[in-house]
Amino acid sequence: MDASTLQWAYRAQKSLGVKAGVPAFPDAPGFDGSHVGARMLVYSADGSRLAVALEGTTRVYDVQNHGLVLRHEVPVSRAIELAFSPRGTYLQTWERPVKAEDGTWSRNLRIWHAESGELLGEFERRQIEGWAFQFTDREDHCVRPTSAELQVFCPSDFRAGAVGRLRVENVQSFSLGPGGQPSIAAFFPEKKGMPAFVRIYSLASLLKQGEPPAAPVAQKSFFKADKVTMKWNAAGSSLLLMTSTDHDQTGKSYYGETNLYMLSARGDFDCRVGLDKEGPIHDFEWNPNSREFIVIYGYMPAKAVVFSYRVNVIAELGTQPRNLIAYNPQGRLFCLAGFGNLAGTVDIWDRERLADGKLFTLDASNSSVLEWSPDGHFLLTGTLSPRLRVENGVRIWHCTGKLVHVDMVDEMYQACWRPQKLIPHSSLPPFPKELPAAPAPSEAAAAVLAKKQAAASRPAGTYRPPSARHAGATPSDLLRRDTSDAPPSSRQAYLPPGAAASSSSTSGPGGRRGRKVPGAPEKPAAPTPKPAMGAADVGAHSSEARSRRKEAKEPDEEAQGH
Repeated sequence: MDASTLQWAYRAQKSLGVKAGVPAFPDAPGFDGSHVGARMLVYSADGSRLAVALEGTTRVYDVQNHGLVLRHEVPVSRAIELAFSPRGTYLQTWERPVKAEDGTWSRNLRIWHAESGELLGEFERRQIEGWAFQFTDREDHCVRPTSAELQVFCPSDFRAGAVGRLRVENVQSFSLGPGGQPSIAAFFPEKKGMPAFVRIYSLASLLKQGEPPAAPVAQKSFFKADKVTMKWNAAGSSLLLMTSTDHDQTGKSYYGETNLYMLSARGDFDCRVGLDKEGPIHDFEWNPNSREFIVIYGYMPAKAVVFSYRVNVIAELGTQPRNLIAYNPQGRLFCLAGFGNLAGTVDIWDRERLADGKLFTLDASNSSVLEWSPDGHFLLTGTLSPRLRVENGVRIWHCTGKLVHVDMVDEMYQACWRPQKLIPHSSLPPFPKELPAAPAPSEAAAAVLAKKQAAASRPAGTYRPPSARHAGATPSDLLRRDTSDAPPSSRQAYLPPGAAASSSSTSGPGGRRGRKVPGAPEKPAAPTPKPAMGAADVGAHSSEARSRRKEAKEPDEEAQGH
């Protein structure tokens, strides 16, 4: 896979962009979105098409190695969700439902032929969660849930109606597995004191019309399950499911209680995955080779462990503040990252050299998205709005931990690689035995690296506590420091024009020199304080005062006698 064919796209408040080619990633020809805001953009899983939901229309592009060609526009004016079928043949759009005056709801879920733009089917779907049809890898069937059943359709003829169904009530969610003979896993939450459970059905068994209801090939029941997260391995032979509760009745976790289970699609194996550290499950992910998976669990710092598909421990990766797992498409390298309220550190590991520990560590602080490129050589990390509204943009790293490219975009909402998934997984180009060398960084990345290096080379000042920062300074020194913006060595007390420094200037409280302003009246000198009197002085002072009062009283008496 040629690195020059790598492509990534972004969506921002007032712009769209498609970039192609390592390492500078210039704008891809055939696409100009510099002044266009979009609600959503999505690639097909095979990377052959790109759909963009704009205000008033939805555009579909054919994606080529170095550019894009506008295929057509579909008349969907307010689409806020888009989804392609695995091979890009069908495009699904979802708009907010509208209730008519007669009480009926609009058919807000539509399916289009991506090449011709023909409308193939319309359906009512009010909930945005789990809104899209799930397609088989070969696109010969697709499944949608309703309130009372799971319905199977043939995409080539939606108007013919459902060709198969599973009549079950209380289905909260389902997941259609990959592979040539796919299975369907359905989750049923707790009800009236009965445990929750997951059942796995063969898709082929749902297509037999007129026969007894399909029997599940595997089932697992459990309590403490308000909802589940299900992940199939790439072969579709095993299912990992994480159960979670909205509240932890023990009071140990704010986020509820989580547990992890494994089920075989053949029904010959199921178990609970034993985790030896108390706390929540942060993430779990299958290796693309379908034979092993990683779990990050426990209170921070969390623990990471590699398990086999039979839930045997292969390797323990230690404890670190990490909560995200990402394998490259070939399964050779993987990342353990700490995003969200963590520092944004990303560790890169080599699956074939686990004993050597992590290979590289990179700092992707404030990132909220991380994706591997289709060739497995590059990582895309992005800082997105509205989680963080400053310093939004994308950084692209080589698998050796070196920064390759930086692209800053104001108020960026979405960023992703153009996928190039090939079916089956074994047809992917192999990852080289030795790690490839990193390309030279782009100009934008080189500028960021130079700025970072300059900041690192600047000598750090020695820390001094506040009580010791002015040791040895006189009061005059402190006054000049407080009243001047000049460096400490050149600070002088302020003198207005025409005034000269005088050693006879009055001093203020604490010995600080007073300031003289030209033309201002001078303040009277403060009275000289009298010396303190002793006991003898106090007695003499009292006798003198009595004599003066007596002398003043005698003339008044004489005047009254006359």
